Amino acid sequence: MKTTLKNSAELRRRKLIKTVLLTAAGLLIFLGGLYALQWQGPYDIKSPPPWELHDLQKVGKIIDDHLHIKSLEEADQLVPIMDKMGVQKCVLLGSSKFTLTLNERDGFREYDNNNEELLKIVNKYPGRFEAWVTVNPLDDDKLEKFKDFVSRGATGLKLYLGHGFVSKKTNQYFFHSMAIDDPRMYPLYQYCQENNIPICLHVNPGPTRPGFAQEFIEVLNRYPDMKIICPHFMLSSIRRSRLREYLDSYPNLYTDISFGYVDYFRDGLKRMSKEHEDFRKLFLDYPDRIFYGTDEVLTPVKLRTPWFMESRFQGYFDILAKRQWTSDFVEKNKTFNGLALPREILEKVLWKNYEAFIAKKPRGTVITREINWENMGVTYYARQPGQTFPPPEATKAKKKLNGKKKKKKTRTEKEDI
Repeated sequence: MKTTLKNSAELRRRKLIKTVLLTAAGLLIFLGGLYALQWQGPYDIKSPPPWELHDLQKVGKIIDDHLHIKSLEEADQLVPIMDKMGVQKCVLLGSSKFTLTLNERDGFREYDNNNEELLKIVNKYPGRFEAWVTVNPLDDDKLEKFKDFVSRGATGLKLYLGHGFVSKKTNQYFFHSMAIDDPRMYPLYQYCQENNIPICLHVNPGPTRPGFAQEFIEVLNRYPDMKIICPHFMLSSIRRSRLREYLDSYPNLYTDISFGYVDYFRDGLKRMSKEHEDFRKLFLDYPDRIFYGTDEVLTPVKLRTPWFMESRFQGYFDILAKRQWTSDFVEKNKTFNGLALPREILEKVLWKNYEAFIAKKPRGTVITREINWENMGVTYYARQPGQTFPPPEATKAKKKLNGKKKKKKTRTEKEDI
């Protein structure tokens, strides 16, 4: 009898646990639905956004210098959003499959397929997009391939050398397959310089990527007439003395305001809000050298809704134009500081700087200033052109295998910007 009662109590306990778990699961599904609705937004593409557009947005001349896209299908969806947000043109950057999926298994592959999609988009929407195709630095035919793309409408080159992403599987650089100043890249650089073709070169010149800053500087010195955009505040939005060193030393080097993926976007705008006075001075000191850019990555993923994309466009605009601003996308129920740039400088950052950059034809540029390495925040290494150093992650992994404790990364080391 006691056994039967005990079993009955056990059954009731298990039933209660099951009920609680099912209830919790149902609640999670419900909350997930609400979250999805939040991302979808309460309006469709034809309705006005849930914020008031600035008069400079209504002019419709904004140029986004930094955007990745999977195919023509996404461009068809993007154009109405551009119209709505006052964006006249987007510069499309050639992307590997990994760039579009963030899945390491996809690798640095299918970039030529994406290049072809960019050319299709440019042909269908003349004046609304530019195609800056990419090449594989290890490809012996990269120069001839790039020349072919240029003959078919490409107007710029996107390179991933200098990108500091390290593979979790191998502890080696994923994109940085050779040094930025590897002699195998010289013919490509020379061609771009001679033909006034700009390059977007994502370089992480911070302390956790040894040698990258020197590789980059070697190229800047060797090809002084080459026009280069190093995006994301040159990944120096924390160490801004480094950004100033680059801008002071190299007159044909430019940057943009994009921060990248969603977490970096949010953290970056919060950083600008917190240090708004110093960032405002940066724009006032270099009014002709900074572009508007979002680094949006457009794929068929459902979360890339109109609300998602419009919020990104708007967040980058508001931080520049307004004294105070809000964004549920960045953080709900919080007011952020903006830079409140003068209208003249706003127009430059939003479109005039890019137009001047494209029209610019440098000839005979002389580099008269040397880098002050004390302002760079990195270690200077004795190296030869083309020489590379392994990522610190690889060294740490070896130490861990040898029984030594692995140092925990700080947030700054992860972002290194």
